[in-house]
Amino acid sequence: MKHFRYAFLWILVIFILCNMRPSALPSASLFFPGFDKFVHVVFYFVLCFLLCDAFYRQQRYGLLGLLPITFSTFICLFYGGLIEVLQMKVFTYRSGEWSDFIADAIGTFMALIPYYIYRKIKPASHEQNA
Repeated sequence: MKHFRYAFLWILVIFILCNMRPSALPSASLFFPGFDKFVHVVFYFVLCFLLCDAFYRQQRYGLLGLLPITFSTFICLFYGGLIEVLQMKVFTYRSGEWSDFIADAIGTFMALIPYYIYRKIKPASHEQNA
């Protein structure tokens, strides 16, 4: 579980920021049009990268270590969809949008190639000890 601590912390950050009242957040249009979507892409890029690395480095459950990209992608897409549904049904002061979910998916898929390159450059800690 220690490998997942940063991913869990990032999941919490995403949850809090995506469900804050809009009045507590700066207007996204202050920066540039579409800044909100850019933030979604960055959130899920980081989350997917952290989850891939955590799944890969954990040694307890072999299958999770063999398919880190698959499990990470599924979790990110599920979580992105869940946040949007929660915004529509529970946190009704926010609006769940398909475009936010698409931005989440883009961020998720954008993380896969850099993660693959990172994995080739830096071996896992259990590989270094072998």
